[in-house]
Amino acid sequence: RILTDPGYRPIFLTGNFGVPPVNAYANALVFWFFERFGDGAGPTAMRTTAALFGILGVAALFALADELRRLDSDRLTGLFPLLAAIVLAVMRWHLHFSRIGIEPIIVPLLWTAATWLLLRGWRIGSWFSYGASGVLLALSMYTYQAAWIIPFLMIPVVGVLWLNRKQLTRDNDPRDNDQCSIANSSRHLPGTVLTALTAFLLFLPLGLFFVDNQALLLERPTQVVIVGETGSPADTGIWTNVKATATMFGPFGQPGDLDPRRNLPGAPALNLWLALPFYGGLLLALWRIGNPAYSISLIGLVGLLLPGIFSEYAPHFHLSLIHI
Repeated sequence: RILTDPGYRPIFLTGNFGVPPVNAYANALVFWFFERFGDGAGPTAMRTTAALFGILGVAALFALADELRRLDSDRLTGLFPLLAAIVLAVMRWHLHFSRIGIEPIIVPLLWTAATWLLLRGWRIGSWFSYGASGVLLALSMYTYQAAWIIPFLMIPVVGVLWLNRKQLTRDNDPRDNDQCSIANSSRHLPGTVLTALTAFLLFLPLGLFFVDNQALLLERPTQVVIVGETGSPADTGIWTNVKATATMFGPFGQPGDLDPRRNLPGAPALNLWLALPFYGGLLLALWRIGNPAYSISLIGLVGLLLPGIFSEYAPHFHLSLIHI
């Protein structure tokens, strides 16, 4: 209908208990392409949309990892971004959701790209990067309910950058030019304000929609969140979900999502060859948490796990965006 009806441009889809519209608009665009050059609208086109988001997600992770490398260039080599992209490209979660044709695959793309642009803006004082980060933060609100946490995760990220601003400015200025350092530093506050203001203004139409349709704002979240109990037989306690989420990475046993739509039933999120470096990297990040490269990574990991922790059927691989 988005493709064929010029008068239909929803900012929120009211069916199926309320669905943000980004994936629908993306599918409409790919449907248009397939109707002219392929076999028409249908499952193949929808899965192509998901695959394109998956490819962009790998590229965005490469860019983010390169910015994180710059925050600890003494320890992280030029191979770090490449290895990060390779791991995501072969991860079963990413391969699966890059084919299934639904919204979760867009979430890692938005988190990684928005964080990359914010870090880039901080490093070089780019107004464009700051503004583009705000665009993607707003877009996350139009994408998937589990992605609504992304703008809030930027608050601790900015806090980490602000607490380390003097050291980061000095480290990121290869010319060791005091005037250049001062110029970039002077953009930190207005740059982050630009990010926040851009995100707020672009979110405003959806926010006003929710003011008039408050039931749609909470309908889907209240169906799955375990806080306050949903009445579902899947209701569990928070600490039970924390344990299920912490153990889902494996690599042994059947700790993963049991739903065959989302996972090989029970299979851990990571196989042995991915789990070992994951746990090693997690310990390293905790050890070096004072460095922004590692604390920002931990913010992303913990933050994108939270929707699954507070929802039924943990570990829920739609909501626990584990591939970050």
